[in-house]
Order: sequence, then C-alpha cells, then structure tokens
Amino acid sequence: MPYTLPRYVRNRGKDSLQYRRKLSGYGGEFTRAMTCKQSSLESEIQREAMHCTKLYELELKRRAATSPDAFTDRDVDELAAQLLRKVSVQDSYKWQAGSLYPPKTEKISRGGGVVVDEPTSEFLADEIVGIDDLIQETHGRNLTVDEELSLKVMRRAKDSLLKRRRRPPRYLSQVLDWYCTNKKDKEDWPTEGREYNRRNNRFLEIMTYIGDMPTEDPEADRRINAGLEAYADHKEGSISVRTGRRLKGQSIKRDLKDSLAAFRRVSKVFKLGWVIEAPEVSEQAETERETLIDEEQEALVAWCLKTNDKFAAILLAQLHGGLMASEILRMGEDTERSLILEGSTPYLLIKEKVKDAERIRLIPLVVGLDVMRQNLAEGITWLSSCSESNHSKILKNKLLAATGNPRLTAHCLRHTWNSNASAAGIDLLHRALIGGWAASGKDSMFSKRMTRYGAKGLQRSKVVIALAESQSRVLEHLLAIEPPVPSNVVSINRRS
Repeated sequence: MPYTLPRYVRNRGKDSLQYRRKLSGYGGEFTRAMTCKQSSLESEIQREAMHCTKLYELELKRRAATSPDAFTDRDVDELAAQLLRKVSVQDSYKWQAGSLYPPKTEKISRGGGVVVDEPTSEFLADEIVGIDDLIQETHGRNLTVDEELSLKVMRRAKDSLLKRRRRPPRYLSQVLDWYCTNKKDKEDWPTEGREYNRRNNRFLEIMTYIGDMPTEDPEADRRINAGLEAYADHKEGSISVRTGRRLKGQSIKRDLKDSLAAFRRVSKVFKLGWVIEAPEVSEQAETERETLIDEEQEALVAWCLKTNDKFAAILLAQLHGGLMASEILRMGEDTERSLILEGSTPYLLIKEKVKDAERIRLIPLVVGLDVMRQNLAEGITWLSSCSESNHSKILKNKLLAATGNPRLTAHCLRHTWNSNASAAGIDLLHRALIGGWAASGKDSMFSKRMTRYGAKGLQRSKVVIALAESQSRVLEHLLAIEPPVPSNVVSINRRS
C-alpha cells in the first residue's frame, strides 16, 4: 500500500482496516471494522473513513445530549440503519428493511372459548431490535436520555422491518444504494466491493454539486437537474487526474450514466414525477467552453451602461457571478433579502431552498450598480412572464448586439466569471460562495449563519467585505469602464 492511511484508520490483520478514535471527554474508544481492505483504492478508504467520522460525531452527540429531541429525523434514521445492520450481522444477515412485511398474526386461545389475533411479527420485531430487553432492564424506573433515544431508534428500526419498502429512499444521497440493491435486470449488479465503491464514489462526487435533500421534496428534480448541469459544466475542459489529459465529453457522459439511471428509476418506481435531463456535453475534447474575451467583456459592460434597461441589468448580474436566469427569477420571491443594492457593500443573495438547510451564494456587485438599481426588479418581472427558451433567445440577441459574437449565450457568462476568477487566483472558498461550486457541508452552514445578521450586518461583516474584495479582483479589468461618481468637493487653487 503506497499511500498513507487517513487519520484514525489503522491496519488490522493481513488485509483488514479499523477506524479507531478516542471518545474525547468521555473516555474509552469508538471503533468500527471497515468494509474496505488494505488493498482497496485510496479514494475508497478515504470515503469510508469520512463516513466513520460522521458516526463518531453522532456518538459524541449522543453522549452529550440532554434530550432525545436534540437528534434530527435524519440522525435517528442513521442510528436505526446502523442498529439494523448490527443485528443483521449477528443473525447471519437475515434482517433488513421490509423483512417482516406483511406483518403476520397468529390466533391464540385465551380460554373460555376466546380466540384473539396476536401480532406475532410485531413481537418478533421487538425482540430483534432489542425493545423487549430495554423494557425489562428499565422496568419500574424512568428512562435516561440515552435510553429514551435508544427506544426511539429501536422503534424506527422496528417500523423499517414491518413496513413494505414502497416509500422512496428518504434522501437523495441514498438513491444509488437503493438502485444497486433493487436492480433486478442484472443479477451480477454490484452492491459491495471495488466496483460498487467506484460507482458510489462517482455518485458522491456528483452529489456535492446537487446537495442532499429529501427525495419527496417538491423541488428535488429541479435541484437534481441543476446539480447535474453544474457537475458537467465543471468537468468540461478539466484535466483528468488519472491520465493528465483533458476530459472528453464521452467520459463525462459515462460518469453521469449511473446517477441518471438511479434518479430516473427511483422516480418511476415511486411515482415521483421527476423529469431528469442529461446535461449537454461537448463530444470533442479539444472544444473549449465559450467565454467572453476581455474586449468582449468590456464591450458588454459599455453596452449595458449605455442601454440602461432590464436586459442590461440581467446581463450585468449574470456577469458578476455566473448567475443563471432561473436564479435571478427566484430572487423575486424575497427581494428584501435577495436584492441589496444600497449600502456599503451591495450584493445579491441566492438561496437554494432545501428543508434541512439552505445553500447560499452571496454575490457582491462592483460594476454597473446604477443600471441594476434602476432595472433589475423589472428584469425579474420580465423573466417571470416568458418561457426559458424565449428569454434565452432574447438575451443571446442582446449579447450579439453588445459584442458582435453570434456564438455567445447567457450561459457563457458563467464560464466567463469562472475564467476570470481562475485568472485572479481568488480564495477557493470565496469562489464557492460567489460562484456556487461545491458550496456544501461546512461551507453551506457557514453561509446560512451569515444571513442571520440582516442586510446591514452582512455588509459590515468581514466575510462579505472579503468577498467584495475578491469580486473586485475578478472584475478589475472592467472597473475603469464605468465613469467615477461625481464628487461635490471643489478643489481650490490657492493662487486664485
């Protein structure tokens, strides 16, 4: 094994691995036998180590909890799944979700000619997950917080055993596992091992662009399509780590194939009504993503300043952060928080609506502010009044009028901002928060916390000031196009 193992992962035996970590502040250790082997790929080991870290943090949260309500439904689901896996291993992998469906009853004579139906499946489920043992151990006293949580987890695991598995996977991140487990057309379809890990790692990478959310959320398919588009957009023209060559469109399509199939299958089986579209990807490796050269960017800004209408405002907003028209349109749902065009640091706030969290893009504005102040609200109204194909065509014509380049579309402004950001060498976190790439996990929580300050507080925050400084570097070559604001200070010539 030529690479270094992740922290807290150690060799065990000839080819096994173990995650082992001290329970900080509580004594003892958290240990978990890993499914990966010493011979597994480094990326596979790292992925499983990250999952083990999540379970470790959940154990710390469990020990520190003062109420079972401190745990989210997702936490309880994770703990119930872990419990079901544990008892399944102990009983030769006999039990899984839906194993006791449909629930069975048994007629039992109570004497005196009385016959009752006893729910034998429920009794068995209680025994399997440990509810009987817990009730016996705690008889005659109040449950501790940990015992209350354990009972909650056991009941969730019991429900999983008894209920028919007709509900979709609870979260988007669980879709591939469901797909692999339920792919009936291929008997040899992998559900574990190297091939499964390869497919799963690729799916998890795609999920960083989608962001996790409940599968039954009404916004799920829009979010999936946007994430798939962002993934393909990012991969086009990038360099393969394995080969050192530019990725081909064919390779990107192949990487997306399993994820597309999994999302579509889940939608079909559970009647979710998703319309999952494969992103358009160039077939030719040498085809570069269309971006506006500096002269075209300058021409566009000059045209917007001169035209000063709703189309100019939209194009300027898109130039600032690679905004899609759909993102600008959603700002109309909450203009008081989304369009901050006055104050020390004007910005646009783009909120991806998710039940569990919000993924935020905060886009400082540094060029063409007056145009956007006067016309962006009207531009949002216009976007809401016409179809996507119609406004795409109109904005393409406006770009042609501004630059003279017939190949440009509004989507090219996203590539352009990304290219400008790369050339400026701004902080990667700033790039994620402004451009919206891979802004998940800690980054998204950090962004959500910022919004609690309110507009004035945000403008004074060091984070937003730093983002504005980075934005000024990204668009530095365009700042001189806009005439300076006239000053009311009159210079005095002493000689006169």
